[in-house]
Amino acid sequence: MLYPVYVHLGDANHSHGAELPDFPGCFSAADELEDLPARIQEAVEIYCKNEHMTIPRPSPLHELRADNSYEGGIWLMADGRWPMADGRY
Repeated sequence: MLYPVYVHLGDANHSHGAELPDFPGCFSAADELEDLPARIQEAVEIYCKNEHMTIPRPSPLHELRADNSYEGGIWLMADGRWPMADGRY
């Protein structure tokens, strides 16, 4: 499954920030865009670590794009095959 990730683009003085709407409070950042996928994976693994939770289904991108709180950045789709705290995918 692919999960939408909202990216706040950085510049020479600021990192690129990533937020995962389907995982409230789960954020990540990287200086280079190509490093974001690995940082996103780390963020989700930490978010889910020791939590016995059901992984949410991805939100439809078209619904998120209609949300005015996501403006000025870009959307990235992240591979949702993240290991869970107990090793399940």
